Amino acid sequence: MPLLRKNTNDGAGTTDLTVLEKLQQVTDSAEIWWDSPPADFPAWRDGVLDRAPDPTTRRRWTAQFDRFMVLDDPAHSLVRGVTTNPSLIAKSVLSSPETWSREVRRQATQQKEFDPEPVFGLVYREVVAQSANAMMPMWRYSGGRYGWVSAQLDPRTMFDAPTMLDQAVELAGLDPNVMIKVPGTPAGYEVIAELVSRGISINNTLTYTVPQFMACVRAVETGLANAKRAGIDTERWRAVITHMIGRYGSNGDLLSEAEEHGVDLTPLDVRWAEVAVLKRIDRILREGRHPVKMLLSSLEVEHPSVDTDLLSMHLEQTAGAEIAYTCKPDFIEATMRRDGELTGFDRDAIDRPVPAPVLAKLERLPYFRNAVEPDGMRPDQFAGHGAFVSTHAEVNRNTRRLLEFIKRHIDGLPAGVRRAGGLLSSRR
Repeated sequence: MPLLRKNTNDGAGTTDLTVLEKLQQVTDSAEIWWDSPPADFPAWRDGVLDRAPDPTTRRRWTAQFDRFMVLDDPAHSLVRGVTTNPSLIAKSVLSSPETWSREVRRQATQQKEFDPEPVFGLVYREVVAQSANAMMPMWRYSGGRYGWVSAQLDPRTMFDAPTMLDQAVELAGLDPNVMIKVPGTPAGYEVIAELVSRGISINNTLTYTVPQFMACVRAVETGLANAKRAGIDTERWRAVITHMIGRYGSNGDLLSEAEEHGVDLTPLDVRWAEVAVLKRIDRILREGRHPVKMLLSSLEVEHPSVDTDLLSMHLEQTAGAEIAYTCKPDFIEATMRRDGELTGFDRDAIDRPVPAPVLAKLERLPYFRNAVEPDGMRPDQFAGHGAFVSTHAEVNRNTRRLLEFIKRHIDGLPAGVRRAGGLLSSRR
């Protein structure tokens, strides 16, 4: 099976490599993913270059971007996969209103009734299909190892297994490199087992804890066993579990509990809590040789006031692991602006323990113990976890924003067009 070449900068010094390139070079099993539809990359790149502080920096960044997402030459692309979700798709559509208002009106006039819900589904699938098409050369070049696009199920259905399964099968049918993003709920793990049994690749999202990871592993292994019995081909199948690492600490529940228990937590201690959960999952994954890869999202850089020697604990404390890092555009820009602060990574960082004094403080807090222990939570408690609740609410808000955008443009169609569209559709 062909592999992508390790990324280099064609003879330039290592100081010209981005932080993410340096991370990926520690181990080729690390992967850098783009946390947005590929169509958003050119405009974002141009905006970053416009914000360059001086001509020298602009030239360096231009060269770095030439290696970042090279969809027509996958052997030289740093980015190896793409994640999307309702929030990202809503942001992508709303940032290009002229393009998508035309598409909304076109789709609306093909419907029997002018209902925003089916148009929402069509627009959502169109963004996923465009993203999958953009990544298809990489998927083919790598024999299905890279080039995946995660397509998330409608967050409003995350407790309804039959509806999620129907959505998942429809999304998976768009292209062979579409990976279905399923929430970390009991219904979600039921869907994961069924999808895997059909040879459909999955990404378990809205996950923050070791118990959720264990539930995902059980669902995946059940699905693989069923696929094997049924003779389903899983050669190009993949499974990743998204650890929304930055959202675990930013939720605020950890600090609230610390105050209640009289535990003094610094911002760095909160970061260590996030990293501790990840390190535990990584150790379980390696020891059990489970067929699931970690995918880190919600990555953050550290403010210089926290520690002048740190750029990003999420990167620095996980270096050397077999992890996929899905990076938000803002996070990438932040690392580029401070890339001179980090000359390299410790390839053994993933095995470095959490400092004992910090761990002792964290273990006094139920919010941490429940997240880090394999049996710390029951499946029926997953959706009540603080980080889950806040993220779910945010994704629902962004879903509503996209629906409102669609409804506004449907309502703006002339009455004659509405009648003609409905009549045309009803005759088909």
